[in-house]
Amino acid sequence: MNRDSSNAPPGASRVGRQARALLSLLALSLACEGPTSLSERCGLTPLPGSPFQYACPEDVGLHTSDLAALEDEIRSWADNGAIVGAAFMLVKDRRIVAHSAVGWSDMERGTPMERNSIYRIRSMTKPFTGTAILMLIEEGELALDDRVSVYLPSFDNDRSREITIRQLLTHYGGLSRSGWPGTPWDYPSLRALVDDVGEMGPVNPPGSGFEYSNLGSATLGAVVAKVSSMPVEQFFETRIFEPLDLQDTHTHFTPDASWAERMNSTYWWNGTEWEKYWDNTMEQVYPFFQTAGGLYSTVFDYARFLTVWMDLGAYAGGRLLSDETALDALSPRPGDEDGNYGYQWQVWGDPDDAGERAVFGHGGYNGTIAVAVPAYDALILYFTQSTETDTRRLVVESVIDILVQSAG
Repeated sequence: MNRDSSNAPPGASRVGRQARALLSLLALSLACEGPTSLSERCGLTPLPGSPFQYACPEDVGLHTSDLAALEDEIRSWADNGAIVGAAFMLVKDRRIVAHSAVGWSDMERGTPMERNSIYRIRSMTKPFTGTAILMLIEEGELALDDRVSVYLPSFDNDRSREITIRQLLTHYGGLSRSGWPGTPWDYPSLRALVDDVGEMGPVNPPGSGFEYSNLGSATLGAVVAKVSSMPVEQFFETRIFEPLDLQDTHTHFTPDASWAERMNSTYWWNGTEWEKYWDNTMEQVYPFFQTAGGLYSTVFDYARFLTVWMDLGAYAGGRLLSDETALDALSPRPGDEDGNYGYQWQVWGDPDDAGERAVFGHGGYNGTIAVAVPAYDALILYFTQSTETDTRRLVVESVIDILVQSAG
């Protein structure tokens, strides 16, 4: 069809311009009113930079009153001193339907907690370490049942020679939970620490049982560095953070970092009160990146990372892993009283439920936790810096109850 305007009726151009102007004004009005109307409908105020659109709970089959009650409970924990501060975010059907912050980022300074501030996520680093190992396996650089001693000569001794990559991924390598050979600042690098781990050897025979182990995850990081021929932090940054646009996830902190002001202080309960033991005026504890627990991140960035695993390794523009590898990594193996384990993921599911997609996620020592619930396309993120607070379990259980009840 000839779309030349000379064939249009008289006045059509003027009407078209008016219509376009009206549509532009309408679009601008909707854009301006969107956050306000959302706040009016369900009390939810969008935060710029979100990886997902915001929506009222009713838009995804939930109830605003249920989530508001949970957020009120979280607020009461901050008010009565059960926690110092926290951020809570629920993503359902890839839309944020709850997002709030309570309490303090730094109690002594009177700095309030922000909804997308930066946390020491500690053991939530482990799934990134597992991801890096699995990427190298898919690239043919190593295999699940390779002995670690093939890559790290310090493991080539009678104590450590039988430990395999698979055993470390599932916490079956026999290495102790922590029990570092020396204090962190005794070592100039991750490799130096891991070499002493290999020389020290496991506390139990490799493969004999589950033993959650920071030493094992640190060892996996040293393997990543050896096999990829680059520092492990460089592998994380170039192969994982950059493709996923994780701009607020970091492997190293110094007080003069451009993002230092966004860091939350960390607290531990001394028996009578919360006591601050680290803040953004201090250097990090380890002088190197510790792959069992050294990352700093936000609820937004960790939600992006969880989504890749919900989508079995896929992200916009590419893949980190194949479906097959991701499903294998998220299959539950026998763990301990806190749950079963996949490959560096905690997995809440029955190992005998073949084909079922289990709930998965991980927590961190300072009070953070992120959980994915594939059956409901939901992500639960509850980040505090109140060390090992039991409120994490209560939040996750409450949200899962809400999801189950909403499904009828």
